[in-house]
Amino acid sequence: MGVFTVLTDYIKNTFSKLNQYIILQLLWVIAIYYFVLNSLLDFISIIDGMTFNITSINGILEYNQSILDFLQKYEIIWIGLTILLFFASIIVILVTHTLFENYMFIRSCSKYGGELSVWSLIIYGTYKLYIFAGSYYGIVLFAISAVAHWVKEKKSNLLSRFY
Repeated sequence: MGVFTVLTDYIKNTFSKLNQYIILQLLWVIAIYYFVLNSLLDFISIIDGMTFNITSINGILEYNQSILDFLQKYEIIWIGLTILLFFASIIVILVTHTLFENYMFIRSCSKYGGELSVWSLIIYGTYKLYIFAGSYYGIVLFAISAVAHWVKEKKSNLLSRFY
């Protein structure tokens, strides 16, 4: 019973720290893990030629394929709703900042639609990168991260010369 209580308290404390912005970032990280795992499975099957036994996880692979089919089927709706949500959030922000300028809670919540649309676009970009790179998604993601780090270092070195 003591271990269960400790585990329950840990989960409760972890989830109590989540807010709407952290949840969106967590969804993006989950999407990255999902696409990397898919690309690794594809990569292993290309290299190994499917000689390893995967019959024990056929149900999981079928469910996985249904998720990928769902994303592909509703891709246009996803990007359309993301764009509409972005424009709706601009309107909501303008209205709430003019009509409810003294209500800080309403003003702070009105920005959430914009945050949601931006993170939805980031997750969509992650999905499209997975579709483009396929089984090399993990390698491409690592290469993009290395280039971004290199640009960040060069930028900081350039700025440090001026200060």
